[in-house]
Amino acid sequence: MANRCYLFVTDHEGICPDWADVPDIARQVLAEDVCGVPLLWLAMFRPGDLVTATFPADFDDEEDVTVTAPLAPKQRALDQLDAALPVLARVFADEGPLDGHAALLRAGVAAMPGAFVTVNPYEIAVLDDERAWYDNLRAGLAGLDRPGGPQADRRRLADLAQLRPGRPFPPARLLLDQLDATDDDWWNHTRLLGSGFGRPAPWEQRDATPQGAPAPA
Repeated sequence: MANRCYLFVTDHEGICPDWADVPDIARQVLAEDVCGVPLLWLAMFRPGDLVTATFPADFDDEEDVTVTAPLAPKQRALDQLDAALPVLARVFADEGPLDGHAALLRAGVAAMPGAFVTVNPYEIAVLDDERAWYDNLRAGLAGLDRPGGPQADRRRLADLAQLRPGRPFPPARLLLDQLDATDDDWWNHTRLLGSGFGRPAPWEQRDATPQGAPAPA
């Protein structure tokens, strides 16, 4: 089973709303991803947005679960997304700009009724060394405000998002315009934005995958 993360736009003022018995939680998920946290989701947050909370175990013989996740009011998340774009353009200069991709994400977040934006990354953090993953997350988010060495910043963000290196970013409208693409382009498009959860995300539609091409993860 794939380890997944979810992007929520919700009125729940806390992290991991999917663990908090929030009613109708599926409608508060804008997108999901597997094995990483999409780059432009990360761009909506900074280290000061990280919140740590402990949740009770599901079963008596399990330990309680402590998770660190980003949480920001919607407008701040969108403002931080915009502010991150020049930084990402420098860090990923070889891959190309992300303004069009960010515009699609911004439209999707803005259209959701919730007041807060958050990501539950727990299943991604525990794939390997959980502590190291969270350290990488903090450093990656810090680099969006105060960039350090571009190679180190690029490596952290690409690792968090699980981007495949060595090729330009795929077009923002890859799915919407039913463009031809390689497997790596399909992969990277999802690692930039995620994919729909129960319904198409603003950057995709159900029948947009060309015949014979792999569906986004």
